[in-house]
Amino acid sequence: MRFIIIVLDGLRPDMVTPGAMPALSRLISRGTRFAHARSVFPSETRVATPSLVTGCRPAAHGMVANTVFDRTLVPDRLLRTKDGADYRILSAGAESPLLRPGIGEYLAAAGRSFAVVSAGTPGQTLVASPAARRLGQFRWNAADTDTPEAQRVAERLGATPPASIPNLARTRHAARVLTEIVLPELRPDVTLFWCPEPDISFHYRGLGDAETALAMAEADACVASIAAWRDAQPDAKEIGLIILSDHGHVTGHRKIPLAELMARDGLPAAAGGTAITVAPAGAPGIWLNDPALAPQVADWLARQDWAGPLLANDPALLPGRTAPLALLEANHPRAADLVLLFAGEEGADHFGLPGRAPFDAGDVPEGGGMHGGLHRRELATVLVFEGGPFTPGLTMQGMADLTDVAPTLLHLLGLDAKGMQGRVLHQAWDPFADAPAEPVRMGLPGGFVLEGGRQGGRFYPTALLRG
Repeated sequence: MRFIIIVLDGLRPDMVTPGAMPALSRLISRGTRFAHARSVFPSETRVATPSLVTGCRPAAHGMVANTVFDRTLVPDRLLRTKDGADYRILSAGAESPLLRPGIGEYLAAAGRSFAVVSAGTPGQTLVASPAARRLGQFRWNAADTDTPEAQRVAERLGATPPASIPNLARTRHAARVLTEIVLPELRPDVTLFWCPEPDISFHYRGLGDAETALAMAEADACVASIAAWRDAQPDAKEIGLIILSDHGHVTGHRKIPLAELMARDGLPAAAGGTAITVAPAGAPGIWLNDPALAPQVADWLARQDWAGPLLANDPALLPGRTAPLALLEANHPRAADLVLLFAGEEGADHFGLPGRAPFDAGDVPEGGGMHGGLHRRELATVLVFEGGPFTPGLTMQGMADLTDVAPTLLHLLGLDAKGMQGRVLHQAWDPFADAPAEPVRMGLPGGFVLEGGRQGGRFYPTALLRG
């Protein structure tokens, strides 16, 4: 039995239609779909990727945001985990910043193989398979030029096309690496393929743009080519596909330069090296040199109509005015002292699509897609199990998130997933194991409500709402 995990970065499940993505729609109709699949918090790629491969949430694996601040490592700037150089700084001499092993390490310990093919960022690929070099596993990123894998691919398929928006040629090239080299020649027990679209086009063109439609069509073509390769194999019935997205998107209708606005109003804030360090994001992190600054920050935010509730890494910081990051299993010594949630809404964007929220990200234009927070459109993900042992043509009502995928696959391979926090999704092959989650509604500071479901002893957040 073998498995191919196909990640379509940022794909919103409500945007998957037969017209926009016919190949994926066919696979969904033939597979087991989890209607209530969710991302983790923060709903960012370099948090989602380690959650997927370690089967743990950020509090356990330690990758708490796309962009972090660590004054003991670099006191004057933010560390951006998409960059290989910053990833290595954050690793602080270790193999990786992750505190839990990934599925590649579990497989290697059992004599099984793992491979990663990614057209995402270098940092995303590194956290997907941090031990690849030590374990002799295949790990290729589209930006690589001097690795053995990059040289092998270049000799066979030529140079990797440059990145673009939409990222069509590079996405297509990555699919060829998978179907012409990795799958037929290496035959890994588990393969992870990371497609960078539609996330890139969502961000920089907007969710309903014509170029974004091209990006979704290219992502769908990747799915079609992988499914076609699988279906042509003599052991096709033993190869299962898992198609998912790492997070969704919401339209960022109002750009909020948080550090700039704080500084304008007299708070000592900037993007690194000051008393208040702000990491721009869909849910910005705020680090304080002095905890005594916390009330000033909270007072200032309370006067802003775009600000939602605050989350605190230390529950003793601003008690009664913050909710704990531990509520979302996102607390960690590396996490920000405070994390701001923006006050989003379900109203239609300029394309007529539901879901809008303020955001803080310097390079994403106003009106572009954004993610990171707790808006229902950011948290909702695609999750489909198709072929192999999986039941065809069913929709499951139970909750699931990214951390449940790796333990499910290890279980099917007869391997122990001890140390992973995720649940084995038995209903992917036994529909009688499915059951809806217990609904949960909890109040957050500022009159907000967090909705979600509790299942198997775990809380799955669904949406942040105004009370």
